[in-house]
Parts: sequence; C-alpha cells; structure tokens
Amino acid sequence: MDKLKIVKSIVFILTFLLIFGTVLLLGQIYKKTRSSSSDVANHFYLRQPEGSSIADYKTDNGNLILLIKNGGMADRIIIFNPETGQKETTIHLNGSKEHD
Repeated sequence: MDKLKIVKSIVFILTFLLIFGTVLLLGQIYKKTRSSSSDVANHFYLRQPEGSSIADYKTDNGNLILLIKNGGMADRIIIFNPETGQKETTIHLNGSKEHD
C-alpha cells in the first residue's frame, strides 16, 4: 500500500510540473509575440534627395533632431517625431530652401 501511495505522489508531482511548465512556456511565448509585434520597427521616410546623409543626431523631448548633409542641398536640420512618423520642422543652413 505504501508503494502505491509513493507512486501516486510521484505521478501527481510530475503531472503538476508538466502542466505548470507548459503554462509557463505558453505565457512566455505569448509575451514575446505580443511585445515583438508592438516593437516591430516602423519605416520612416525623410524624403531627402539621394546622396543625403545623417551627419549627427540628438534626441530632445521625444523628438529626433537630425543634421542632414549632402544630397545637392545646403546642410539642414530636421526635427522628426518618431511617435507620429512626421517631420515637425526643417531648418535649412547656409542657403535657401531648395527642397522639403
């Protein structure tokens, strides 16, 4: 009778561990798929002429401040809001506004 009780206890413990592990695994999979879908990088287009390059960047109050050079235009600063995906402002340096 004691052997049967030990076997039942072992089966109960192993069943519990199996179910607990499965639930934990499914929870982790759900969390990873949930966070990766919201963390997927969005594609933003600054619509700058070909040959333009980002020479420097800074962040300020959630905005991205980019120094853009080359591309057949005067150097320019773009203030970009990544949350909305919109250019807030373009500041042209050393010249007039050729493109936006």
